[in-house]
Formats: sequence, structure tokens, C-alpha cells
Amino acid sequence: MNEKMKKIKEILEKKAAFDDAITLLNWDLETEAPRMAIEKKSKTLNYLSGESYSTVINDEFKELVYLVDENDLNELDRKIIQEIKKETFEKMKKIPKEDYQKYSEIVLVASRVWERAKNENNYEIFKDYLKQIIEYNKKFIKLRGYEGHPYNTLLDDYEPEMTVVELDEFFEKVRTELSPLIKKIVKSEKKVLDEEKRKKFKSLKFDIQKQKELSKEILDVMKFDFERGILKESEHPFTTDMGNKDVRITTHYYENNLLSSVYSTIHEGGHALYEQHITDEISNTILGNGTSMGIHESQSRIYENMFGRSREFLSFLYPKIEKVFDGILSKNGITAEDLYILANEVEESFIRIEADELTYPIHILIRYELEKEIFSDLDKEVDVDELAEAWADKYEKYLGIRPETYSKGILQDVHWASGLFGYFPSYALGSAYSAQIYDTINKKVNILDELKNGEFSRINEILKNNIHQFGKTKTPKEIIKDMTGKEFDSSYYIDYLIGKFSEIY
Repeated sequence: MNEKMKKIKEILEKKAAFDDAITLLNWDLETEAPRMAIEKKSKTLNYLSGESYSTVINDEFKELVYLVDENDLNELDRKIIQEIKKETFEKMKKIPKEDYQKYSEIVLVASRVWERAKNENNYEIFKDYLKQIIEYNKKFIKLRGYEGHPYNTLLDDYEPEMTVVELDEFFEKVRTELSPLIKKIVKSEKKVLDEEKRKKFKSLKFDIQKQKELSKEILDVMKFDFERGILKESEHPFTTDMGNKDVRITTHYYENNLLSSVYSTIHEGGHALYEQHITDEISNTILGNGTSMGIHESQSRIYENMFGRSREFLSFLYPKIEKVFDGILSKNGITAEDLYILANEVEESFIRIEADELTYPIHILIRYELEKEIFSDLDKEVDVDELAEAWADKYEKYLGIRPETYSKGILQDVHWASGLFGYFPSYALGSAYSAQIYDTINKKVNILDELKNGEFSRINEILKNNIHQFGKTKTPKEIIKDMTGKEFDSSYYIDYLIGKFSEIY
């Protein structure tokens, strides 16, 4: 191996050790650590984030990287060098270490305060943290620079090469083509499911321990590898990993809402399969993660919605639910077909993660417009009280409902507390990617026949071979083009939604 490349990899391994420790401490804080542990943990994380930063942000490492002759490297090592240059020296190095550490500490504390604020519907205790996080992100955009709209810099962190111009076009198509159908369905007097039966289902109580049992069984069906992964519980479901042999997911359980945990589990399971299927050669390098959040969300959304909410999969899942919960559905007159309707009901709702497939992209549109406005003027101070009102205004504008509490409004997502501005559009893009990916898979295997039998082996293999295994060695655009033979085309998504919900309603 090239001596410079060998030294570079040794330094990256040292950084990875710090990053693994940071990931583990964050995992612990989200899942099991007592609330009072946050002060000490935040100091530890502050130190570790500083050490991680210093490991690669120094003149010696930069000289090593830029003196390497990429022509002497194999393809994988060449991509590693290109990734270092982009992520370390074009992005991270432009942010001073003290700012990096302080910001890391703020988002850590803010995430914990957000959880309390959401549960208590107390925006006052959180809003100052939100203001600080926004101001830091504006400062970082100035330091890193931008082309076109300032928000483009943040978008690139989650979906490389994606811009406001492209997203405006995408969301305009979503808004104009889906809104008429949403309004028609919502205003329709036609009831797909008997109202008494619907109320009955909503009134049922599903034992939390049995929900945990069902979640594990669902992940087994999906072929999630419990030898290389684990399932826990958190306020907001998420997936994290330390390589393809340590992939951790969480879900959340509500006694009166079985479908919430079912679909949170399937969603995070989709993310996890992506990480578990990255090849060993790539997994322990800086290329060993999903190529973008849009492609990552395409995997969680294709499992959650296109597979998990299908009539065929729910007919397979129905008897499993019956077995775990002692026949609770049939005893209350709820059939497998009723369950399919319940899992696909279209309604104006406040909570993004509980939203049906059809209205879901509208939830993302709202967040996209808010974020774009926040970062349109980097010198303008954001009034976080006005921001909360703007959130409510947009829900009233697009869905005809106004959140009466902060918990159903600006406090419902953890993303802003975690500093993840620019992430939300990935959910809508991922959903759109998934429809085009689904179409390609279906040409190789009859998806609905597989789902009817709860069989994911062939589906997983196609996704692994065309998407998962490559990690970040391919760009999002390369993944879509190489797999489907076409550039990204959102019409697959629009046609899928209109076809599915026109049939149901």
C-alpha cells in the first residue's frame, strides 16, 4: 500500500474510535441514561468531539491527503481521498474547533430539553436553544460559503448536489398534483371504513410488552440480523450504526396506537438493512454509510409504505397480530381488509411520522418552506416565537388544520433540536426515489406475491446488489441511474400515490 495512504488510514481509524465513543454515548442518552446524567455526559462528548476534530483538522494530515497521487491508488482509496477532501477540508476545516465543540454541546443538551419540552408542551424552555442552533448554522454557512441560495449548503450535507431550484420544482409538482386529490378525499362523504369500526379500533389497548414482541417478529420477517443489530425504545425513533456489524434502531410504543410502533419499526428496519448490507471492504472506511439521506430514506420509506402498507403484506401480518394479541382484532370485528384501510386512511393530521402516505409530502413541504425562509437571509435574526406561528400558519394553509399545542406543532420533531436543518427534504425525495426503485424491482420479481408470503429474501438481495452494498462509493444520482436505467423521475411517485388512493377511495 502507498505509505501515505497507509498513514492516512491509521489517522482515520483513530478518528473512528472517537466517533464510535460519541455514537455510543449519544445512543445511551437517547435510550437508557437518566435525565440527570446529561450534564456530565455533555462535557465528555464535548471533549471527544474536540479530539475527533483535531485528529483530522491539522496541517500534517492535510499535507498527507493533498500530496497523495490519486493516480497511484486503487478505486476505493481514490474515493476515500476525494471524500476526505470534501467532508474534512471543504466543510469541517472551515469551522473553528471551538465553534465545532460548542455547537456539538448545544445540540446534545437541546435534544434532551426538546424531549421534556415536547412532553410538557413547553416551548419556552426550548426556544432559546433553537435560536442558538439556527444562528450557528447561519454562521457555518457563511464560513463554508454557498452558491445560489444559502440553504443549498445545508441541503448538500444530506443530499449531495441537490439545490433549492431543483427542490422548488419537485415540491411544486407535489403540491399541484397531489393537493386536488387530498382535498377531494378529505371532503368526500364516502366512508371507506364504517365509523363505528374505526372508533372501535382507535379505542383498543395494545399491551406494550406484546408490541415489543411483535416489533421483533416484524424485524425477523424483514431479515434484520439481530447478531449485528439491536432494537430499543426512544422518544423519537432513529437508526445509528458503528459499521455493518453494529446497527442499532429504536421505536416508540403507544398503548392506544399499534400501527405507530409497527410502522416506526419497519421504517427504521429499512434504514438498518441498508447499513447491514454494506460490504465489509467498505464498512470500516469513511465510505461505509448510506450515500445520502434521500437514498437512505428511500429504503426506509419503501419498506414502511410500499411494502409495509400494501394489502398483501397486511394480509400476511394480520394473523401474526392476532396471535400476539390473543385475537384482539377479530374479536372486535376488524378484518385484514379493515386493517389495510386503517393503515392507509387519508386525513388531515398534525404529526408527520403518523401521517398517511398521501399527505406526508405536504408535511415535508411545510418544513422545507420554513427552512428555506430561515436561511434566505443570513444576517436577519430569527424570531423563534414568530417561527412557531409560521409553522401553525402553514398547517392551516396546506392542510386546513391549526395545531393547538406546540407539541403538535413546532415541537413535534427532534430534527431542529439536533441541528439537522436541510434533512427534511430527504424524506420526500426518498419517497419519490422509492417509487422508481419499486418499479425496477417489480420487473425482476413479483413484489406483491413475495409480500403475500412475508418473503423478503429476493427483494433484499436486489436492493443489496443495486444500492446497499456500495455505501458512499456511488452518488445518489449514480445509484438511481445505474439501478433503474433512468435519471430521477418524480412522476413514478405521483402516479403511485394517485393510483393507490384513487383505488382505495
